[in-house]
Amino acid sequence: MNSCRGKILIANSSIITDFFNQTVIFMIDHDETGAFGLVINKKADYTVHDILKGTPEAKNDVFIYSGGPVDLSFVSILHNNGSLPEPGLEVIPGVWFGRSFELLSSLIQSESKYLVFQGYSGWGAGQLEDEFDRKSWVLHEVDAGFIFHDDPSKVWKESLISKGGLYKYFAEHTKDPLLN
Repeated sequence: MNSCRGKILIANSSIITDFFNQTVIFMIDHDETGAFGLVINKKADYTVHDILKGTPEAKNDVFIYSGGPVDLSFVSILHNNGSLPEPGLEVIPGVWFGRSFELLSSLIQSESKYLVFQGYSGWGAGQLEDEFDRKSWVLHEVDAGFIFHDDPSKVWKESLISKGGLYKYFAEHTKDPLLN
């Protein structure tokens, strides 16, 4: 089994029509026991202050992302500041994963790039591999700049373009790039 850790899963929207339609998931962990990731392109219409009372005031509204349909009480963070006292787990160079309130408070008061997630995407042992067999996902490598994209509404299409080949062609020339 090849681990998907640190890569993205691009949803095949011709197959996936539920919550995961046109999603891009950044994989935090993946091994023989299962997989865990965060949807990086579903920004909610509510902010950190709406769900987490007591957080410091931010210069701009900090919107929550829907990390996935599993456990909506699970709040986590992806950020680019490895110099913090406890930055969390570095998933790929320049992208750390953390969950503490102290980390979030530090990030809100910094110039760091960060995303806050409610919920997560998870798979049991062998479940993600079965979804790959059914062609539900396209796997792709990315860098930190992609994770902290300025416009989440463009992430799915730009993921396909970045993947190249037929994915790029269909992303640029059809309404639904994965209908092929």
